[in-house]
Amino acid sequence: MKINYNGQELDAYALIMKKENALDILSGKKTVEFRAFTPKYEKMFTDFAQIKKNDELVAQGREDECLPPFNTETGAVHFYPYSNNWHLNVLIDEIGTVDVTEKGAKFLAETFGCHEYDDQWQQFAHLPSEEIPFVFYLHIEKVLDHSGLC
Repeated sequence: MKINYNGQELDAYALIMKKENALDILSGKKTVEFRAFTPKYEKMFTDFAQIKKNDELVAQGREDECLPPFNTETGAVHFYPYSNNWHLNVLIDEIGTVDVTEKGAKFLAETFGCHEYDDQWQQFAHLPSEEIPFVFYLHIEKVLDHSGLC
């Protein structure tokens, strides 16, 4: 989708969100949004052409030239509820994945000051590594605009 900000048209992901989370973003309390690692979000956030390039680089022994395989062309998010009676538009500066482990929680805390998974990772600690969930994260750089939230 497209959003307008300061006379500029920006590509944006359109994502459903609870008002409580939007208010936390607006206040600066929340700077990272998470989405389940599902086929829907994988298709939305992944740059499959970059994965192919990375595979070719790895095959040539040039792993150090690989780039993150995330869609960086879309740099904004339009959050809204099912009722569509408010919205929050933000710029994002990073998309990535993180596993719900102690290491993943530490990465989020140290990199973004995000503590949403500080305790949750423990419920998956007993699982084999291939069963531990991954999530997509979107780091929010800046709130662009909003309506209906205050």
